[in-house]
Amino acid sequence: MASTAAQIIDVAQQIAKCPRYDTQALALLNVILDDLCDTYDLGVARDTHYFNFNPGITTLVGDNVYGSGPYFMPADFLRPLYGEVWWTLQGVKYPLIACDLYQFDMLVQQAGNQSFPAIIAFDVSPADATEQGGTGVQAYVWPPPSGTYPVTVRYQKKMDPITDTSTVPWFPNQAYLITRLAGELMRITDDTRIDAFLGDTPTGAQGILTRYLRLKDAESNRSQTVKLDRRSFGSGANFHDLPNTKTTGW
Repeated sequence: MASTAAQIIDVAQQIAKCPRYDTQALALLNVILDDLCDTYDLGVARDTHYFNFNPGITTLVGDNVYGSGPYFMPADFLRPLYGEVWWTLQGVKYPLIACDLYQFDMLVQQAGNQSFPAIIAFDVSPADATEQGGTGVQAYVWPPPSGTYPVTVRYQKKMDPITDTSTVPWFPNQAYLITRLAGELMRITDDTRIDAFLGDTPTGAQGILTRYLRLKDAESNRSQTVKLDRRSFGSGANFHDLPNTKTTGW
């Protein structure tokens, strides 16, 4: 049976020999869980966001107009999963290729360029999002959409912090949580065992986490594939091979 946050904190305090550090222990447990979210792509910290393209968007963000965006992601959005962003037309899925924001800014934006989107870029600047009246990460697509096609985005999410210690932490490996929390409490008390508890030995927190990551998300039951950038690999993927047009020249 999974232990609650209160039970994990109690055991960690006993190991670290600091029984009255409840406030510090809860804060550190949330720091540990945040670190797992930020650092690793864990299946238990994923979600799916759905929205529709809007060709009528006229918001001016730099040179990005004509329906390219912005499309606001959820407030808990951290990063998209590789290859798991697509839009759908009559049951057919069209993957969107992720690129850096500066690469997106170099793409041609002009009237009459609306078509089937192939590229997506994510702007993680909170300041920019606030200026446009939204919160969190924004997405931009190119070419601008020619219709209100539905879009699916699978992403890593920022899990909510624990405020009620009677809840069970979302991270399933509780041996890691207890060991890591005990080690972090030892920082406060200057316990000389800290290196052993936080290290990469079989009983250390990093060692426990490394073993868990090898088998996480049931990925060991299938072969893994090499992932290449669709813009550079595959038939018709190289943009520099495209012919000049009357609309856009160079």
